[in-house]
Amino acid sequence: MKRINNIFSLTTRIRTWMAVIPVCLMVFVFACENMNSIHEEYIKRGETIYIGAADSIKVHSGLYKIAFEWKINADPRITKAIIYWNQRDTSVSIPVVRISESEMWLTALLNNIAEGEYIFEFEMQDDNGNISKSTEISGTVLGDVYVENLRNRGVKELAKLVTGDMQITWEAVSATATSLLHSVVEYVDIEGKTVKIEVPNDEDVTLLNGLETGNEIEIYSIHLPENGLETFESIKRKFTMPKFEREITKSRFVAAFKPGDNTTPHPGGGDQDYLKPITDFGVGQRSLVKIWDGGSANNTNGMTILHTEDQSGNANARFKFPHHFTFDIGVLASLSRFHLWARTDNGAFTGHSPRFFELWATDVPKELEDFPSKDEFEKYYRTTYVVQKNPGNYLSSSDPLYVDKITQAQANSLNYVAPEPEPDIYNWQKDWVKLGDFGIEKPSGSNYNTSNDADKAIWANGFDFNLIDTGKKVRYLRLVIKYPNWQNSNCINLGEISVYGDDI
Repeated sequence: MKRINNIFSLTTRIRTWMAVIPVCLMVFVFACENMNSIHEEYIKRGETIYIGAADSIKVHSGLYKIAFEWKINADPRITKAIIYWNQRDTSVSIPVVRISESEMWLTALLNNIAEGEYIFEFEMQDDNGNISKSTEISGTVLGDVYVENLRNRGVKELAKLVTGDMQITWEAVSATATSLLHSVVEYVDIEGKTVKIEVPNDEDVTLLNGLETGNEIEIYSIHLPENGLETFESIKRKFTMPKFEREITKSRFVAAFKPGDNTTPHPGGGDQDYLKPITDFGVGQRSLVKIWDGGSANNTNGMTILHTEDQSGNANARFKFPHHFTFDIGVLASLSRFHLWARTDNGAFTGHSPRFFELWATDVPKELEDFPSKDEFEKYYRTTYVVQKNPGNYLSSSDPLYVDKITQAQANSLNYVAPEPEPDIYNWQKDWVKLGDFGIEKPSGSNYNTSNDADKAIWANGFDFNLIDTGKKVRYLRLVIKYPNWQNSNCINLGEISVYGDDI
């Protein structure tokens, strides 16, 4: 029994090995085939003598171009280098001229290459067709997309200084902006000269000379990408030089009355002669100069408001709406803003304070000697074209006696508003520029002679108005106040004004 088992065991082992041996042979054959496939390209060429391959390849990106540096060994057989890309569909051949018997560096520049990422293959050859093993490296060709995405250094602020110089305040250069070398400001100055300023990355403020408000500059940044072949300019950005704005000094303001101006300070005086160089009409008189004396309340110390004679009961009053007031700010300036305070010691949005007005300006007004007669001079300044408001549109329908108020307001308007002038009369508005047509709005929109806290706050702080940029420097202003005021009366109260702009 024991002998039979041993015979069976030996027979089984022999049969197992007979089955395994063919499998091992198949695995060996397949393995050899896979090893051959690795060098299939070279096997197809037959037996090859390999020469020295490209080594230590460096890549430099450029604008629709790319450059390479690489090293070859001392193999004297190498006579040319072939660079392939686009999966070997495109190639270039570069002659190799030996200048050293030892290893040496070679260079190549490929032009007119489309922007993108590429895989380049380097292969060295000799005159007998022997080749080196291929060496691959990736490289980037830069183009318009790259340039469009280059960032300019940020500008924090543009300002015009009191000196007349322009100033750029820069944003800090980010630590990650490693390619940014410096920035450039270019412009043509007022003398027609081209100015180019290089701005280092650590410069926070740059001064620009020879520029005026409205002039343009161009700003761009110079970048050098990592391993870049050349520098790149970011897309230029244009900036317009800003206005300089400060409050025009009121110490130079003087009245400059013209025909048609209301010259009836109250109390005292009655109608005044507009041809006289009026600065004030005496102690206690609330004349035009009070609107630039620093106060806006009708107090007992100087009465610091303009208050014309109340002619509400006089249908034949000499002065009717629109009421004019002309003054000289004492300096030529490009004006940008006008601030007005109504009479602040009265209730908010009540009384004779203005509600609608226009502001006009000129550099040099016409004077009496510019006309053939005084009548022509008078006609020129007294004729004014404005659109008066209908007071009935500005009464609240929830007011008591609403209908009676509208009727009374319409009756007042007939008495307090000057007749429309004949069309096509040559008048002062032909020669002056309009800086704005303004209305003072009540926040609450509540009933007449009532006001809430918001109304009172804005009334006390005054009203700010942005002026039209006419592109002209002016010196004389004419304030044209239209009907109705806040009381539907024929009288003007005005507390204070401030004028802002560029007077340098």
